[in-house]
Amino acid sequence: MILAIDGLDGSGKSRFASALSDVLNAAGHPTSLVRVDDFRRALDFEGLEPAAETALYYDRYFDFAALAESVSGRAAGAITIVEGVMPLRASLPAGAWLIVLEVSPEEARRRIQLRDQAKGRSPEEVARRIDRRYFPAHARYRRENDPVGRAHAVIDNEDWRHPRLVRVAADLAPPLPAALAAVLAGPA
Repeated sequence: MILAIDGLDGSGKSRFASALSDVLNAAGHPTSLVRVDDFRRALDFEGLEPAAETALYYDRYFDFAALAESVSGRAAGAITIVEGVMPLRASLPAGAWLIVLEVSPEEARRRIQLRDQAKGRSPEEVARRIDRRYFPAHARYRRENDPVGRAHAVIDNEDWRHPRLVRVAADLAPPLPAALAAVLAGPA
């Protein structure tokens, strides 16, 4: 089984995927966690106009072919969770499940600022990345791939301590319904 956790940068994909993996592992369903961020390419964005920076980020920053190859090579019997931005660009195999996390742009911006400033980036650099890479690329991705429309589950993750199920497919494969319910219920 392959499960992708999708959403805007700053939507809480890493936290949600880790929590879901923990629940599944505890229930006896081994997981393998694959992070889109592990397939970044070193690119030079210096001096680019905003549209060119957005295009370079969208078209080249992530090696989606290598991600797809990695996912196809995972151990049989394990649930492979792919988390990160734009995972549908990795041409995941037919039958892959998709969960989309939704947050407001304001909350995503706040989270990204905190996260990236903790990595030593200036507030101005973080704002530039948000405005010239993350948000415009995500808008293009949504137009071209319709992740919300294709999702098997949509989660309102505005408050990541209390995620809320917006919509779920009736045929969501076991053990996902129980695992999702446990993650949404939060820590015991």
